Amino acid sequence: MNTASTEDHPPSCRDLVGLLAQHDRRAAYAALALGATSVAEVAEMAGLRPPAAAAALRKLTEGRVAVFDSEKRAYTLLDDTFRLAVQAEVRVSGRGGGDGAGSYFRRGRLTSVPGRAEVRGRVLAVVKDSFEPGVSYPEAKVNAICGEWFDDWVTLRRALVDEGLLRRNESGTSYERA
Repeated sequence: MNTASTEDHPPSCRDLVGLLAQHDRRAAYAALALGATSVAEVAEMAGLRPPAAAAALRKLTEGRVAVFDSEKRAYTLLDDTFRLAVQAEVRVSGRGGGDGAGSYFRRGRLTSVPGRAEVRGRVLAVVKDSFEPGVSYPEAKVNAICGEWFDDWVTLRRALVDEGLLRRNESGTSYERA
């Protein structure tokens, strides 16, 4: 197995369930977990035809569950994918199972800024955690961080300031986590 980190925003639990909902992908995942590293080995261990094994491995790689090392010509599972997805799920929805905030995230990104104040606060609190306490961020860096979460980074930045989660300096050139 491989401990290489996934992208900044790992797949969500929903993404992972969707990815593994298909039999060929589950079989390919199991074969990788049992030590297969090539399309041929996955096909043999999983009882799949090579084209089906290759397609399943491509989907597992695209879904950031597995990685292909082109030098070694080998597939391996990414160890952190499920752990990171569960951590993100707990952070977004809480351990008690859903406070409404989780439905605003897809593939580790914000889909919209909620209108309901209660849910909006929980969603924005997740984004706020991207900013370190006591660190002053130039506006360009705040924009970049917000852009990682949401395509309309201006609206997201404004919401963080309006909700009191980020403070802007007098000149409007830097921000700090509240």
